[in-house]
Amino acid sequence: MPRPPSWPHSEAASILKRFPEPGTVVLETGYGPSGAPHIGTFAEVARTSWVGRALEQASGRRWELIAFSDDMDGLRKVPLNMPREALEPHLGKPLSRVPDPMGGCHASYGAHNNARLCEMLDRFGFRYTFTSSTRQYESGAFNDGLTRILRHYDEIREVILPTLRESKRKEWSPFLPICEQCGRVNGTRVTEFDAARLTVSYVCEGEKAGAVADERPDEEDGAGPRVAPRESAGGCGNQGQVTVLDGHVKVGWKVDWALRWFALGIQYEMYGKDLIESADLSARICQVISEGKSPGPVRQFYEMFLDEEGRKISKSVGRGLTVDTWLSYAPRESLLLFIFKDPRKAKKLSWDVVARSADEYLTLLQRHYAPLEGDASGANTSGDELAFIQPGLPQDCQYEYPVSYSMLLGLASAGGAQGPEVLVDFVHRYKGVIPGSDRMLEMLAQYATAYVREQLLPGRKRRELTPAESGLVMDLVAYLAEPHEAEEIQAKAFDIARGAGWQPGEYFKLIYNVLTGQDHGPRLGSFAKLLGQERMAAILRQGAS
Repeated sequence: MPRPPSWPHSEAASILKRFPEPGTVVLETGYGPSGAPHIGTFAEVARTSWVGRALEQASGRRWELIAFSDDMDGLRKVPLNMPREALEPHLGKPLSRVPDPMGGCHASYGAHNNARLCEMLDRFGFRYTFTSSTRQYESGAFNDGLTRILRHYDEIREVILPTLRESKRKEWSPFLPICEQCGRVNGTRVTEFDAARLTVSYVCEGEKAGAVADERPDEEDGAGPRVAPRESAGGCGNQGQVTVLDGHVKVGWKVDWALRWFALGIQYEMYGKDLIESADLSARICQVISEGKSPGPVRQFYEMFLDEEGRKISKSVGRGLTVDTWLSYAPRESLLLFIFKDPRKAKKLSWDVVARSADEYLTLLQRHYAPLEGDASGANTSGDELAFIQPGLPQDCQYEYPVSYSMLLGLASAGGAQGPEVLVDFVHRYKGVIPGSDRMLEMLAQYATAYVREQLLPGRKRRELTPAESGLVMDLVAYLAEPHEAEEIQAKAFDIARGAGWQPGEYFKLIYNVLTGQDHGPRLGSFAKLLGQERMAAILRQGAS
């Protein structure tokens, strides 16, 4: 029975069904540069790139990925990891007009974060075209769309008003003028519009209670509509009139998304689950401003990345495991594999997933070159995933040792992270080979040593053992005095636990805590053979004394 296509190929099929005409397919990702790009931003570009590659494989059609930065958004709050005193005076201003607080190395705060995004994407060799809200508005590229929005002003209000609180419906406008006096975009309210002259009149009253502002949801925090911090509540009171063209206004979130789709001809976009309703409304608005000619792109949502406490990661708050951090401790392919797997499933970003994903990558790599006996689909399955996360695989497997990354972590932790060369030597002796150049093993050993030194050892907490616990540890020590196979050691640990009336999982926690200061680790029997029974027994004996 043929296997179902991978999710990128399924997405590509949806695009080809909606847009069968020949020509380049335009895909888009969005980024709000209110803070540094995080793993969610990176994942969106990676996943959309994979869809583009699947599209090209399936049809031979070219594709372009537009990485779009919403840098005309107003700065609503200062991220915890940014200098408050430098940014706070500019709350409410477009991000591209907020001075760069990081030494002035870029033209603005938005430009600084845009540069960080491009650096991150370039490091992985993604193929993309960068553009920004500021560039599109100020260059006049959005002028046709803005004119259409003004022409269909009432129709767009009919789409949006049912989604707003009653108190906000009367004064809601798709346009957010940039105040000519204070430069803020958050908190300006349109009082009148002139479709013939292409102008709007406004008052800058700030984001006080009842004021109409950009309704963009805070997709990083999952807090629904963004609420302006109290510091930005006051407006300057200026009243003015501006043209809607050439960057004097921006439009609110759902209208802005539709404008972008229309003006740039976007045919595919992925977004977080919390933006499903926004995307549906944006598609309806896209139909209005295109006068029925464009239903908007093929759309697909993905689940969120969660931090260790189960909250969505946030660039505006400044929390979450970063791409740079991951790459300090594991191969880049492990990160790509983590992102590739099932986008419709929420992913928790704890330190554990780094090691787990590295193990999965090594297993995938080995199965690709040597599929399990009787598993005819093994190589094909791994090949599908590897083709996306590691195109251009070498002819031979890069790593053939029966030693997982988790085992290397356990070995480094048990030995106090003496150095990567110690781990390499252990593996060579365990495998029974003459030490030589082994790039993948050496790289993994470096990652494991750094991980243990920087993340595990500083927080290591070995438990104080009760006399009963010490006795159970010494039972295993006594068994290790004689040579045994890995499976025999594994089975003995189960026997000791059951004989004492313990759940085996609790006993393994005890043993690993004594060995490494952690409550979990690689398979105990295999780890004992890698570390050496005598050495493991010595560590356990010392911890039990």
